[in-house]
Amino acid sequence: MLKEGKLVDSFNLVFAVKACFGLSLFQGAKLFHSLAIKLRLEGDPYVAPALMNVYTELGSLEEAHKVFEEVPLKNSVIWGVMIKGYLNFSEEFGVFELFSRMRRSGFELDPFVVEGLIQACGNVYAGKEGKTFHGLCIKKNFIDSNFFLQTSLVDMYMKCGFLDFALKLFEEISYRDVVVWSAIIAGFARNGRALESISMFRQMLADSVTPNSVTFASIVLACSSLGSLKQGRSIHGYMIRNGVELDVKNYTSFIDMYAKCGCIVTAYRVFCQIPEKNVFSWSTMINGFGMHGLCAEALNLFYEMRSVNQLPNSVTFVSVLSACSHSGRIEEGWSHFKSMSRDYGITPVEEHYACMVDLLGRAGKIDEALSFINNMPTEPGASAWGALLGACRIHRRAELAEEVAKKLLPLESDQSGVYVMLSNIYADVGMWEMVKKTRLKMCEKGLHKIVGFTSIEIEEKLYLFSSEDRFAYKNTQIESLWNSLKERMRELGYVPDLRFVLHDVDDEVKQEVLCGHSEKLAIVFGLLNSGEGMPIRITKNMRVCGDCHTASKFISLITRRKIIMRDVKRFHHVQDGVCSCGDYW
Repeated sequence: MLKEGKLVDSFNLVFAVKACFGLSLFQGAKLFHSLAIKLRLEGDPYVAPALMNVYTELGSLEEAHKVFEEVPLKNSVIWGVMIKGYLNFSEEFGVFELFSRMRRSGFELDPFVVEGLIQACGNVYAGKEGKTFHGLCIKKNFIDSNFFLQTSLVDMYMKCGFLDFALKLFEEISYRDVVVWSAIIAGFARNGRALESISMFRQMLADSVTPNSVTFASIVLACSSLGSLKQGRSIHGYMIRNGVELDVKNYTSFIDMYAKCGCIVTAYRVFCQIPEKNVFSWSTMINGFGMHGLCAEALNLFYEMRSVNQLPNSVTFVSVLSACSHSGRIEEGWSHFKSMSRDYGITPVEEHYACMVDLLGRAGKIDEALSFINNMPTEPGASAWGALLGACRIHRRAELAEEVAKKLLPLESDQSGVYVMLSNIYADVGMWEMVKKTRLKMCEKGLHKIVGFTSIEIEEKLYLFSSEDRFAYKNTQIESLWNSLKERMRELGYVPDLRFVLHDVDDEVKQEVLCGHSEKLAIVFGLLNSGEGMPIRITKNMRVCGDCHTASKFISLITRRKIIMRDVKRFHHVQDGVCSCGDYW
């Protein structure tokens, strides 16, 4: 066109610039940018946003910003495209700076611009500011029939933890596409409400909405959180049956799901199917081996990762150090911790230090762990002090636990967990007056203990048990089977460990309390309701009780059933009276 001497106008330039985006021609975009400057069209209301779009999409926020600054009279499209550009680069605070400039210039907000601002609020969890923009939308009547804005609001509220408010908005949307469904499903999954996430996914399918990659990643996360193997397998099967092409993110999420549902062999099988593995897929598989107590396999996979020239990252080393901690491999742990900065230039952060404290603490090297914390180059955070407090619980170091708790309380958002741990340590060593004082302090602060529960999945339905349920199972099949098992266990040498009853009551009551622990209820329920010879899979939302751990070994021996227990830290595979943890946990 130029060779023929024909006039180039803004219309032609816009199409040329868009073609550069389609062909990923960054230099071509720069060439047309130069032409726009030559023709004095760089500030054109159509050319400028096209150039800004192509620059941000092809990876240059700086060039996009140059174009933005060249526009003398900025309209809503120009402001909106620049905001979207900042969002593409996760530069949310740049978005807020643009908003300040807009206000100073007297520019009136429109739905397109507000949508970007709301997305920025969601990305940085600025719920208060997001609510302000929502109020502005209502005041200016932006929301009605604006599907994109409605979706952004739902996503923002979900990310900021206002789940019920997001759900209310979601229910008011007349047309729900896969994007808004995915936002609500992901929000529930990320915020610990996995059951609702799965329920919404089922509703979505019932409404004939086809899931996308975001939906699948979120629902698999929900299955991972619950330890819901059948649900997870069902999702995996759905994707295969419907010809959904799995990318490395999908594969990695399935590795995580199968590992967290107790199927480490299946997780590794999925890992081996990935055509091109990335650092996250390697790290996830290493972490899976670690949480199952398979430290040798985790370390071998790490060495294999290096042999194929895949560089580890910070997350990889958290997985490696965690694996060492679960198996008590102190020398290997130290070696890999030192290797991070020496061999890979990775500066250890709080999580790595916490792993080392956990490694030392579990092994009984409490004083060494304390010294390690005191010599950290940065101020120790909640993770490091929390790991040391956990070690004090394992090794019954009540006096040190008091000092650690003092350090931890100002740092920990969940203060109830600290007080409960401290109370449990006091109870473990028989300091009942201190137990009372600690619990009284919790009451004074309005803190409540998180209820411990154990879940088990039977026929795609999840059943929850808590120790408070023990009275509900009086005179039921569960009580009958448990009493039968208990007698046989005692014949084989089982002695209830009364230390795990954290109340100052007589021994007879303590034994009764132990019988009603949620892990035991779930295991017995599983024995009654699962097929002969099938493994019993249970998930505890806290650390597995020591007495329940012992009882599970006797039950597995008597029933010849494998019992797979997952708690907040790791897995226990119990078979024929032996646990995979080797009683090191």
